[in-house]
Amino acid sequence: MPEIIRGLRYFTVVIFFLFADLYAQQPDTNLDIFYIMVDSSVTDFISEVPLPEESFKLDLNLGENYSVFNNKVLAKIFSFEKKVSNVESDGSLNINYVVNNATVTYGEIFRDGFFGEYCLQRNLFLDGSYAIEGSSTVFQDFSYTYNDTIKFDDIQNVENESFPFTKGEVPSEPFLSSLFEPIVAVGAAALAVILFFTVRSK
Repeated sequence: MPEIIRGLRYFTVVIFFLFADLYAQQPDTNLDIFYIMVDSSVTDFISEVPLPEESFKLDLNLGENYSVFNNKVLAKIFSFEKKVSNVESDGSLNINYVVNNATVTYGEIFRDGFFGEYCLQRNLFLDGSYAIEGSSTVFQDFSYTYNDTIKFDDIQNVENESFPFTKGEVPSEPFLSSLFEPIVAVGAAALAVILFFTVRSK
């Protein structure tokens, strides 16, 4: 009985670390990466706000496609202990923030090793601009890019159906690669059968 309990404990620990490892390998979603880019752009324009300004009027021009960034922009501004007003007053600072484009593209599919999983390069791009109007005017374009490699099977996990801009055109699986796998599998099975009967005949 103690041996069975120890075995169950060992099995539980192995399963726990297996799932923990799989979870740790999950790539960031496309939306999460865009959030990081938006955070960086807000950090940039906050650095341009003259001291000791603690509040300003903010105009967000995100359109329908990128309205999901609204709360992210505000949260980042508040993290700098700045206050935002929707009403312009004499002598107040006015900031206009615009997101023009957020896109996702994928590269060609390739194998990670001879029998490895299908992978592809992921490319994200965000661009926009901001204008700070006060005693003087500051206008600045911004653009951010992000590239990494993800598994083909992870595409559905990194995209978000609710936000079309987080989706990109997925290349089709190479024809020769999809044809080669069944051939290798059948060949391996045939070789195993031949070896089995060869050994038995001896």
